[in-house]
Amino acid sequence: MQLSLIKEIEQQNPWLHHAQVTIDQTSHYRERLQLPTLLLPEWDTLWTLLIGPRRAGKTTLGKHLSGVLIKQKRFSQLLYLNCDLASIREWLQSPLFITEALQQFNLISPIIFIDEVQRLSTPGLLLKTIADLALPIKLIASGSSQLEIKSKVQEHLTGRNFSSLVLPFNLNEWDGSKHIEALLRYGAYPQVIATTQKELLLNQIYQDYINKDIIEFLKVNQPTILQKLLGLLAHGSGQLVNYNQFANDCQVSVTLIKHYLTILMQTYIIAEITPFTGNKRAELTSNPIIYFIDNGFRNRALNNFNALSTRTDAGLLVEGLVFQEIYKYLTQSFLNYTIHYWRTKSGAEVDFVIYKNDACFLPIEVKYRTMTKPAITRSYRSFLQAYQPKNGIFVTKDFLGTGLFENTMVHFIPLERLSQVFDFIAAL
Repeated sequence: MQLSLIKEIEQQNPWLHHAQVTIDQTSHYRERLQLPTLLLPEWDTLWTLLIGPRRAGKTTLGKHLSGVLIKQKRFSQLLYLNCDLASIREWLQSPLFITEALQQFNLISPIIFIDEVQRLSTPGLLLKTIADLALPIKLIASGSSQLEIKSKVQEHLTGRNFSSLVLPFNLNEWDGSKHIEALLRYGAYPQVIATTQKELLLNQIYQDYINKDIIEFLKVNQPTILQKLLGLLAHGSGQLVNYNQFANDCQVSVTLIKHYLTILMQTYIIAEITPFTGNKRAELTSNPIIYFIDNGFRNRALNNFNALSTRTDAGLLVEGLVFQEIYKYLTQSFLNYTIHYWRTKSGAEVDFVIYKNDACFLPIEVKYRTMTKPAITRSYRSFLQAYQPKNGIFVTKDFLGTGLFENTMVHFIPLERLSQVFDFIAAL
């Protein structure tokens, strides 16, 4: 090994030669929802693959996971390798790096953590080769683009990996319920929560996404069009997607719009939900609805961080937050449920339907307004009459209570107690 490379690796792994240095040095670490599942012994012989948007905490989670595994004496040391560095990428071209690493750093039963793995030219083949060696090594990798991960990594690791989506903090992972206004304006990226310079950091996250994920990695040749589309999506968040309108506004083809939407979804900036059809397909619209995964990123796309009381899109922000928290809870708790909306051609609608199976689903309506007694909308009543769920949810501004409507117990939950919704989802 080159001496310069050895020094670079030692700089990134000070704990290898200094026992007093801990692996998890950040003071901002908060327990993530997926950690108990990631710690199951079943995954010790597989690659643990952490995927998710830039700055969502993949590296922090990976290092913390490693530290816990070492404390439990399942493995002895961590070798952390950051593929943002060209020298590391060059060294990892061959699986022979494993032999060199074991010898050079005296590693016994180590954890090998390869960060930003999608930056390697053939990461999937490399990871497969390492896994097939069946060495007494725990393998962790992280990546920030589902497009890159799927094409370069996961197709090679079938049966050899357990993957987890790492997203901005869920309400249960920090005291978000006490900071609803900040959450609506600035979102829940870990570093954004921790800093006083939230707008500056969100601007940096946004620019890094455009310059690195979009231009450098994915080679998008019309980034200005994609940025314009981001702005249009931010303005129309929570509304039915109109591909033709987007194409006209951006002066490009519908095919390109759909391609760019795919990129935005698979780099974890937006997510789409499709209609809940139940047994009444003929009555329903079919276009998806798109939400941002983080309100801070949406507000940066709009360049609007104004207080909620002054905004005309306050309702959209609240609706987006409810979607985001449910989406994060489902994915990071490994619940195989889906989120839908319900909207008939006659205009009746319900914001969200959490679907487990045909017998278990939960309709959720967001009405961020002051209420004095339990009351539901005509549209919501239409859904209850048509599908007769056991429970329903109304997310309100400040009203807490219950009411029986059409034989469905509807629970009225204030936004600041949104985490209570998770209990009803878990009980499906």
